[in-house]
Amino acid sequence: MTKISITIDIDDGDLARASNEYLALYWHVAQANPAEYGDKAAGELAERVGREIIRRWLGEVAPALWTHQGRDHYWSELAKLGKWDDGEFVPYVAGPVVEGGAEQ
Repeated sequence: MTKISITIDIDDGDLARASNEYLALYWHVAQANPAEYGDKAAGELAERVGREIIRRWLGEVAPALWTHQGRDHYWSELAKLGKWDDGEFVPYVAGPVVEGGAEQ
C-alpha cells in the first residue's frame, strides 16, 4: 500500500455557503487537525465550524452564541495575572509589599 497525504483547504470566512456535507467534513478535519493542543488557529477553526453547525441546527432563530464560553473562567483568571499586548502576554508586576500587606 502507498501512503497518501491529502490537503484540505477550508475558507473559515465563508462557512455559511458550504454545503452540509462539506461542513460535516470540515468538522471532522478540524477535530483531526494534527496541530499541538492549544494551537490558536486550530481552536478558532474548530469553534467557527462548530458555531456554523449550531447556527444551522437552530434554523431561523438568532441565538446568542457568544454569551458564555467554556474558556471564560480560564480567561478571567489569566486576565488577573497580565494582559495581551500585540499578541504577546505581558504579566503584571506586583509592587513591593509594605507593612500591613498593602502594595506600595
